[in-house]
Amino acid sequence: MADYLKYEIRSKDIILDIGTGCGIQAIIAATLKEDVQVIATDINPIACKCAKTNAVLNNVNEKIEFISAALFQPLLKKKRFSLIIFNPPYLPLTKYQKKNDWISLSWTQGIGKNDVVANFLSKCHKYLKGRILMILSTLSHFDVKKWEHTYSIEKLSESAFFFEKIILVKITKDPKL
Repeated sequence: MADYLKYEIRSKDIILDIGTGCGIQAIIAATLKEDVQVIATDINPIACKCAKTNAVLNNVNEKIEFISAALFQPLLKKKRFSLIIFNPPYLPLTKYQKKNDWISLSWTQGIGKNDVVANFLSKCHKYLKGRILMILSTLSHFDVKKWEHTYSIEKLSESAFFFEKIILVKITKDPKL
């Protein structure tokens, strides 16, 4: 995704990085343009602390607000983002993991109504005024076609590994709808 951010970050962008992890995408976004505003969230509070430390080390901590929360939970519905960056968890939930602890939630995709990507796509239209860059894995068995009636979805890149493919997609509200 980092390679594509340099083409997607625009002057005065208001950027939301969901599932920030170590903060790499938020940090890259904050360094590419001087006048962007970045909010980075993660359900894992330890990841948020790590991301904040990394932002300090990269001299962009003043440009990024870090929030420990799930998806859009803490955000005001009045807030609209010109770019949302999302690297969702995609590993299947195993019988050994607890379904509701933040460690499992930060690594697993969820099931049914708790499917993270479906939950994200069903809510993001309230916060989106631009585009989304999202990473998908074939391990998640996510069906992009289910969302083509709501969004325009473009595959930007695909990397194959011996057990999965990682796909970067650009999503926008379909102007025909």
